[in-house]
Amino acid sequence: MTRRPFPLADQVPPELSSYILDFHWDLSLLRQLELATLSVPLGELVGHLDLPFWAYGGRPFQVTPHQVAADPVVYRAQYDRTMAADLSHPLDVVRRPDGLVTILDGIHRLLRAEIEGQTAVEVRVLPWDLVDRISVRD
Repeated sequence: MTRRPFPLADQVPPELSSYILDFHWDLSLLRQLELATLSVPLGELVGHLDLPFWAYGGRPFQVTPHQVAADPVVYRAQYDRTMAADLSHPLDVVRRPDGLVTILDGIHRLLRAEIEGQTAVEVRVLPWDLVDRISVRD
């Protein structure tokens, strides 16, 4: 079996190509893994908040989390989701072979942590050699 390709691969903007995994992965499989949790300075992940991860107007990859924070009226749905994010759950990240850390789950929690002035966030780190455990296979 091969990994199923990322379903929106043809729509990923260039600035996200280093962050979006090129295969489809399953959040429930990720959550089932027992991973080490550690505290990471917010500054190490804050760059994610300037990338257009979120959809707007029915189109994916249109708005950055920082744009949402700057204009919560225009981006009401994403802002409400951000403020409802449960900070008691750690973010899930993967460290790629090139050293880049990619947030798999938790961008809304990261933005809320920044809005609330937190200086660090809890993260669960998925080692790159375990990514096959979350991949969807054909």
